[in-house]
Amino acid sequence: MIFILSIIISFLCGSIPTGYLITKRLYGIDIRSKGSGNIGSTNVKRIAGTKISIITQIVDVLKGMIPVLIAIYLAKIIILPVSTNAYLAIIAIATILGHDYTPFLSFNGGKGVNTTMGAFVLLAPIGTLMGVAIYFIMRLFTKIVSIRSIAIGITIPTLSIIMKLPVEIIISSVAACILMIFRHKDNLIRLINKQEK
Repeated sequence: MIFILSIIISFLCGSIPTGYLITKRLYGIDIRSKGSGNIGSTNVKRIAGTKISIITQIVDVLKGMIPVLIAIYLAKIIILPVSTNAYLAIIAIATILGHDYTPFLSFNGGKGVNTTMGAFVLLAPIGTLMGVAIYFIMRLFTKIVSIRSIAIGITIPTLSIIMKLPVEIIISSVAACILMIFRHKDNLIRLINKQEK
């Protein structure tokens, strides 16, 4: 029961629509009707400024990190029906899915970049931190956030494979990468058509 409940709670934790709630509370606007229409920190920055964007980003990272931290603790005190690594991988994906498909906004949430970083900084720390480093290095070459974001998603599973992390973590990082790319599909279409801002 604890196993199942922890997965559900992780999904709901990830489902908290941070950018939407903050901009709605402070400015009375629906972030989904502004800019790109996304509730993530990038669009929040466009609409509400850097400070609010940073707050959104921090909370979205914590949405991924906290459920995994709790799962690490639970794995030590309860008997799991699966391996510890599988359990942690499931929790990570659950919270990312919650962010991407929040039931609080008709199952249409963000793109999962910050929440993915929060979840995997504990499961694949080197790959995640390297992904963040590559993100900032790429700022020297492109201002297109979607390209840099996808680079993070690709770096995490790539480094996970190279470093021979547990297979469950590798599989979940690949799944998170595929999910991130899928959530950026509109951006990719615009890139192909040379319409991405």
